[in-house]
Amino acid sequence: MSLSEKQCLALILVFAFVVRAATAFAFQFQPVSDYAGYEHMAVNLLAGKGLLEGGNSAYLNAGYPLFVLAPVFAIFGHHLLAALFANALLCTVSAWLVYLIAKEAGAGKLGRLLSVSLYAIYLPSWIYAAYLSKENLMTPLMLAVVLLSLRCTYHPSARMAILAGAVLGLLAITGNSGLALGPVLVTALMISPLSFPRKLARLSLAGLVAMLVVAPWLIRNYQVLGAPVLNTNGGFNLYLANNPSANGMFISIADTPRGASWHQLRKQGEVAANNTLKDEALAWIRQNPARFLTLTFKKAALFWMPPVHEGEGPPSKGEALTRLAWLAEYLLICGLALAGLAYRRLRTSSARLLWLAVLCYTAVHMIFFVIYRYREPIMPLLMVLAAITIEFLISDKKFATIAR
Repeated sequence: MSLSEKQCLALILVFAFVVRAATAFAFQFQPVSDYAGYEHMAVNLLAGKGLLEGGNSAYLNAGYPLFVLAPVFAIFGHHLLAALFANALLCTVSAWLVYLIAKEAGAGKLGRLLSVSLYAIYLPSWIYAAYLSKENLMTPLMLAVVLLSLRCTYHPSARMAILAGAVLGLLAITGNSGLALGPVLVTALMISPLSFPRKLARLSLAGLVAMLVVAPWLIRNYQVLGAPVLNTNGGFNLYLANNPSANGMFISIADTPRGASWHQLRKQGEVAANNTLKDEALAWIRQNPARFLTLTFKKAALFWMPPVHEGEGPPSKGEALTRLAWLAEYLLICGLALAGLAYRRLRTSSARLLWLAVLCYTAVHMIFFVIYRYREPIMPLLMVLAAITIEFLISDKKFATIAR
C-alpha cells in the first residue's frame, strides 16, 4: 500500500526527532564555553538573579536561554537531557519548515519530501542537538523568516508582515546575525503585486512589530547597563575578526594585541569594553583596507570550506566514519544546489530569494569571524535547492525518455 505525502512527511518528521533525541541521549555533552553560559543564564533567571552569566548581564544572546532553556528547566527541573530533547523538537520544527519552504519554492511532491529527508539525515544537526547551542533555535527562526518572505511575494497581507516582524524580533534576541535575512523580506515585499505605498506600509508594519518584540529586552539592558543594546559582544567579536593577529577564524582575545590589557579594560564594564574594542576594530579596518579586504574574502572561503577539519585528539573509527559521511552529505548538497543555477527553469524568483538569503548570511560572517557551526542555520536552504535540482533532473530525464 502506497503512502500519501502527509503520511510520508509524518514518518520523516518522526525519524528526524528520534535520531536527534537518540543522539542527545547517547552523548549528553557537558556544556562548556558559550553552551555553559546559556545554561547559567537560564538557571540564574529561574533563581531570581536575572539573565546573568559569568558577571555579564548581556554578553551572550538571550533568546535561547530565555525562550527554550528557562521554560524547560522550569517545567522539568535542571536536567540537561530535557533541554536536549527540546533541541530535538526544535530540529523537528526546522524539518517541517524546510518542507513548507520547498512547497513555497515550487517543488513538487518529490522535491518537497527530498528536502525534508535531506535535513532529517543531515548529521551535523544530529550532533548539535546534543549541545546547548543557540543555533538550535536560530535555525527554525531563520527558516520562518524565509518562509514568510516567500509568501509575501504573492500574499503580502498585514498578517504576514506582523508574523515576519515578530519572528525577526525573536531572531534579534536569539542571534542577531540572523538579521542578515532582513533584505530577503524587503526584496520579497518589493517584488510583490502591491502598490509602492502599500509595500512601504507592510515593511513599516513588520519593522514596528519587530521593535515591539525587542523593546522589553532593550529597556532591560538600558536599566541594567545604561545602554539599549541587544548584547555586548558585537564589538568584541568585531575586534577578534579585525586586528593585527586576525586570521579569519575565532581566536582568543589573549592572542590579540589587547590580550595583556583585556582584564583591565573589562573592569570598566561590559558596555565600555565592547565599545572600545569596536572602535579599535574600526580603526584597524580604516588603517588596513587591503588586509581587511583580503580577510573578508578569506572568511567567505572558510565559511563554505568543506568539513575536512578534525576534532580534538585522534578520532575514533566511528568519528572518522561520521566525518566522512558528513563530508559526503555536504558535497552532495552544495554541489546539487549550485548545479541548479545552470538550468534557466530553476532560476525562479523563489530560488533567487533563497540564494539571496544564503549570500546575505554569508556576508555578515565575512565581517566577523568564522566558526563552522555558524553555517548550519543556512544549510537547510541549500537542501531545498538541491532537492529541487534532483526533482528537475529526474523529471527531465523521464520527459526525454517519453519523447524518444
